[in-house]
Amino acid sequence: MGEIKTSTVSSVEKAIDILLALQSENKKSIRELGEELNISKSALHRTLQTLESRGLVRQDGVTEKYALGYKILELSESLQKDIEIRKLAYEDMEELRDLIGDTVQLSIIDNDSILIIETIDGTNALRVFSRAGKRHPITYGNIGKVFLSQKSPKEISKYLEKAPLIQYASKSIMDAEVFLEKIKEVKRKGISTSVDDPMEGAFGIAVPICNSHGEIIAVLSISGVKRFQNEGLIKLENLAKLYAAKISEKFK
Repeated sequence: MGEIKTSTVSSVEKAIDILLALQSENKKSIRELGEELNISKSALHRTLQTLESRGLVRQDGVTEKYALGYKILELSESLQKDIEIRKLAYEDMEELRDLIGDTVQLSIIDNDSILIIETIDGTNALRVFSRAGKRHPITYGNIGKVFLSQKSPKEISKYLEKAPLIQYASKSIMDAEVFLEKIKEVKRKGISTSVDDPMEGAFGIAVPICNSHGEIIAVLSISGVKRFQNEGLIKLENLAKLYAAKISEKFK
């Protein structure tokens, strides 16, 4: 069993090495790749055939040299979309953070889970820390409720089967019916706000960022240490909506 695992990992490493070699200098022959990567001709040929069948490399019919395939372009376009969202939102996120002193986050949905793609840490003495690259279930906190607000009740129920509700903090919703009602409210108001959920002693606000078709492409959220009465929270809600609208305008 251990030999099979080692062999599998070795094959993946060979494939990655080939893609990186073609990235640095496109169009190389099997001989050139073999000499550069120190891979036997037979192993190289098998790996290239697999990569070619998946569209990750392509072979020139005349020179017989290999180049990166167009599937790589499709993958990079998907990543570029996330990079574009981050780039267009960053300045407004930073401005919002400077106004309120709390941590500001930008999230997307990736493979049915929440992925935080940008975080600007707060400047308040007491603040919530976060990091880009962190993942959460789609039912997580305010961010999840905003994303789910564009789904039908039937779809939400399916998501709940895959990602059951978790008691993150004292005010976390654990009843599915109550959760569904909360999402209806979020859809109606265009914002989700909570205290002591999903983090004890903290508040959270999340608002949608939409494209020209009204589809939610990302969620702007604020996280901070609980410190004020309702009036202060309402002020932050209004600011969150304002900046989410400013960012959304850039996608219309």
